[in-house]
Formats: sequence, C-alpha cells, structure tokens
Amino acid sequence: MKRLNLRSLIPNLITLSGLSFGLSSIRFAIEGEFNLAVICILFAAVCDALDGMLARYLDSESDLGFQLDSLSDFLSFGVAPGILIYMAIFYESSSIGIFATLIFIIFSCLRLALFNVLHEKSKHDESKSIDFFTGIPTPAGAILILLPLTHIFMGYEWAYENINFVAGYIILISGLLVSKIPTFSLKGRGLVIKSKFTFLIIFSIFVLSMINLPWHTLNVLALIYLLTIPFSVFSWQKERYKT
Repeated sequence: MKRLNLRSLIPNLITLSGLSFGLSSIRFAIEGEFNLAVICILFAAVCDALDGMLARYLDSESDLGFQLDSLSDFLSFGVAPGILIYMAIFYESSSIGIFATLIFIIFSCLRLALFNVLHEKSKHDESKSIDFFTGIPTPAGAILILLPLTHIFMGYEWAYENINFVAGYIILISGLLVSKIPTFSLKGRGLVIKSKFTFLIIFSIFVLSMINLPWHTLNVLALIYLLTIPFSVFSWQKERYKT
C-alpha cells in the first residue's frame, strides 16, 4: 500500500480549512452572527494565501490542488459573502438587493472559470506573465463588497438607508471581477519589502491593527488595494510595450 505523502497533503489540508471557514460563514450569516461570518471569510482568505505559497515552497503543486482551491474560492468568496450581504443588509429590502447578490455570485463563478482557462493556457505557454491578474481576484472582490457591512459594525448605518446605492456598488465590484483590467498578482513576485526588520515591524503593526481595530484596518487595506489598480494598469502597459 502506497504511503501518504504529507508534504503534498499540507496545502490541500489548508485549502479544506479555508472551505470549512467559508461554510461556517454561511452558517453564521443564517444565524445572524454577522461579525463572526465576516471573520470566517477573512480566515478563509488567509488560508487561500497560505495554501498556494506552501504548495510552491514545498514543490507540491498539483492539478487536484488547483481545482480544489478554485472550488473552495467559489464557496468562500462567492457564495458565502453573497449570502452574508443579503442576510445582513438586503433581507427585508426590495428585489434589487437579491439581484445584486446573485450577480456577484454568478460573476464570481465566471471569474474563476476564466482564471482556470487562463491557467491551462499558461501551462502550454511559459512566456505568459504571471505578474498580473485579469480583473480583481475573488478574495479581493469578497472583501470589497463587505465594506458597507463593516461600516455598520463601526456604527455607520448609512447602508440601510441607501439600499440602491449598495446594490449598485456590489454590481460594480461584480463587473470588476470579470473585467479585463490588469491587477497586481503576488504569485511569482518576491517580497516588495527587502529588509527583514522593516517587514517584521509592518507585519506586527498589521496584526495589532487587525486585532484591535479590524473593521477600520480592513477599510484602509481595501482603499490601498483600489488605489493600486491604476498603477497596475500602468505597469501592465509598460511591460506590454517592452515585449
């Protein structure tokens, strides 16, 4: 009997942990525990970042792991945030909220399907750059659509009074998922911060901020991410003209 290779299993176990966090988020959303539901999605995002990094570090990347990661992403960053935002904001509102959340879930599925297609093509064309995503990735989209809910946690309940605006915002983010806008990818890139001491300081500040002011920190990070999009477009065009 062939022995299990723990080295190849570790990334998949982390992916399944992320899937479990996604399922737990749906459960908490249905039960009205919206804070815990958002936290579960954040932990799923951490697992999503770790499984890929570990797979590359351990040299244990596989087709099974890739497909498992894609399915986990759809549930954790498509279905779970869609259900959460519906239960928390749109449950007693007009049908525009239902439409917006359905659009987000469907576009998340389309985005992951397109990403899988591009991944298959890249295996046969090593010249393709992996420095950029096409559109925003699903974890970023999930965090972005949850920002109105985090504002409620901070005491700003404008989302309840502006249902149509929130629905339009979600549809806009859904469009960015399947857009052709190039956005930075951390895959294949080294650390931007070269100094270990500087990295440790920034990481410590980030962890402390997430523990003590999670919703404020999340909004700041989301804003920073949105501000990087114009720079990613510029960098992509610069690399394109070089080739």
